[in-house]
Amino acid sequence: MARKIGVGIIGAGSIADIGHCPSIAALENAKLAALCDPNEEILEKMTKKWEPEKSYTDYRAMLEDKNVEVVIVGSPNRYHAQQAIDAMRAKKHVIVEKPFACTHEEAWKMVDVSKEEGVFLMAGTNQRFWEQNVIARKLIDEGFIGKPQMGRSSLHEGWGLYHEQLSYTRFRQDPYEAGAGALFDLGAHRADLLMFLMGSKPKRVIGIVKAFGKEYTPLDDSFWITIEFENGATGVISGDRYSPAVSNISEVYGTEGTIFTGSEATNPFQSAPLAVYTHKDFKQSELPEIVREYRYPQLFWSEDIMQPNGYVPKRWVPIYPKRGWAYKSMLEHFLDCVEKDVPPSLTPEDSALVTDILVGAYKSMETNSWVEVGRDMENYIVPLYDAPEIK
Repeated sequence: MARKIGVGIIGAGSIADIGHCPSIAALENAKLAALCDPNEEILEKMTKKWEPEKSYTDYRAMLEDKNVEVVIVGSPNRYHAQQAIDAMRAKKHVIVEKPFACTHEEAWKMVDVSKEEGVFLMAGTNQRFWEQNVIARKLIDEGFIGKPQMGRSSLHEGWGLYHEQLSYTRFRQDPYEAGAGALFDLGAHRADLLMFLMGSKPKRVIGIVKAFGKEYTPLDDSFWITIEFENGATGVISGDRYSPAVSNISEVYGTEGTIFTGSEATNPFQSAPLAVYTHKDFKQSELPEIVREYRYPQLFWSEDIMQPNGYVPKRWVPIYPKRGWAYKSMLEHFLDCVEKDVPPSLTPEDSALVTDILVGAYKSMETNSWVEVGRDMENYIVPLYDAPEIK
């Protein structure tokens, strides 16, 4: 029987309810050791539903609990950095919900503390764990589309969806607690996923961040950020909080093919969660297994094996992986790393760079120029955010 790793969650809100708690319950090697939330009403509701071993209103008390080995920080954005740092100093391994941090300084301090304390730290940017995105990255690594040269990742999703239908609190509207709007909430996923698919770290960024619907919140509700990667490739991430119909697509354009992927919605122009095209010559037996399995004939069953030159005709192949649940896959990976003492595939440095991309977009508007990202980037605080002192 697998050893159950005790997980404690700081922030017993909607993402704990629909994402983290069900994932813990579904994994044989995990148990919900503790739930923590300063809101006693929310904590009582979630305690009754998920039955943690212990409940706390003070996260510092939870960090003293020896049965808690892994901490998930799911509180409002403002508290991510300090709570993650405090958890790591208590020798806990930590998953931090997105955004990883709200400033460059916060993000890289978190990286440093994880190294000083010898614990694992990972952002909860779960979209790279969707099966279609895992498959896409594997095909890219195998050279299926040649060398990736350009990419885009977008999510356009109005406030009336997650925020109005699922969220337990209104912190995403509050500059003090959220720091930024669509930029942090949607941009963190987009930047992380595009880095994952492109297989390179960002070098510099330039972008536009806007607030169109100020009657709802003074925070931004749209962004468009151009990224140049270290390997010379380019990319764009975009998102908004006013589109009533969700649009979610990531694209990678290579020298010999293209990959489209999405996880949040479908529409007439995007009917499959993954679609791939390659201009390379493949015999039917040489195709990557996942492509061969989903490559149904268009005219007759023999069309791929009876070509005069032996190569299959070049065309798009839609792929429909099992729906799965990215939160579960993410937690499963992290706990496996804890058990085996192997660093997670998503590094804290990666997530610090995601933070730099997001805050760098605002900085580029101020300087009217490209912004170099990375550890040597000057600290920058986005407008409207009263950044706390991190101890």
